[in-house]
Amino acid sequence: MTVVDSDADHEPILDAVAAVAADVPAELPRLRGHRDAATAPAATGGDDDRATDERNPTGDDQSAADRWLDDRFREAIASLEAVGAYASEERTDALDCGDGYGVAIDPLDGSDNLAANAPIGTVLGIYDAPLPARGTDLVASAIVIFGPTVTMTVAADGDVVRYRVDEDGERTDPHRVSLASERVADGAGDEIDGVCGYSGRRDDLSPTLLDLFDSFRAERRLRYCGAAVADVVTLLEHGGVLCYPGTDRRPDGVLRLQYEANPIAHVVETAGGRAIDGPTAGGEADTDTAPNRLRQRDPNGLHERVPVFVGSPEPIGQIESVLGTE
Repeated sequence: MTVVDSDADHEPILDAVAAVAADVPAELPRLRGHRDAATAPAATGGDDDRATDERNPTGDDQSAADRWLDDRFREAIASLEAVGAYASEERTDALDCGDGYGVAIDPLDGSDNLAANAPIGTVLGIYDAPLPARGTDLVASAIVIFGPTVTMTVAADGDVVRYRVDEDGERTDPHRVSLASERVADGAGDEIDGVCGYSGRRDDLSPTLLDLFDSFRAERRLRYCGAAVADVVTLLEHGGVLCYPGTDRRPDGVLRLQYEANPIAHVVETAGGRAIDGPTAGGEADTDTAPNRLRQRDPNGLHERVPVFVGSPEPIGQIESVLGTE
């Protein structure tokens, strides 16, 4: 792929995502009956460069719904004039589509939640750079939630806007999202209306980090549902902090940089929050250029996992301080 002109329009990509998302609620009941890729219905389109043995390239189980939705997004996105590459959690390598933006997508975040009918969604980033790329090269990111309604939260052009996706795939009812503060806005003093959550087990966390999380829980509501996109959308509503740290069992963390961590960081930062991958180095004061800013991280492969801490500025600052003492 080659990079597009910075003035090129990324809206057709977002429109294509919304059009596919509108079809998902009707298809999921059928797909939930297929527990793995081996029993999946025939895919619409080729499975070129697809991971095999019922696992994706990072070793996670690959469900029929994962494969179906990946095929649908590939068909809708890869043929667009604005797209130069299509990369997915479900495919080993990026597909070269010509000249244009690099689109990196997790088609079905939280697919393990399907059996329990729990929240699921889609997350993607649109990069103005060859993949894999830095998060600072993102021109737009989106989080789609398949809930009572289909919603699409888009970060682009310095704003975060949440839409409802109607049955025709149109984005409607836009409203701006801001994460400037997790404090209650009705004059209730220092009361916090935030949430907190972390991946893994308590025993996986260092004692200092666990103590900090326990202090977060004393003031904030605990939220962790097994689909990062759903927890992030809750974070955007209430403020707070979400943590996906590296641990002894998962030293690189659980989120993939290109199609999960960077787009989530882009959405959170654009809404007024912060996203880091560890402690600050040397007391860097400028959070936009600090080496621990997640979106400043140089990528090391398409499917690289990284530690992720996202949320309102105050709790992220506390996490920085604690991580710096470990």
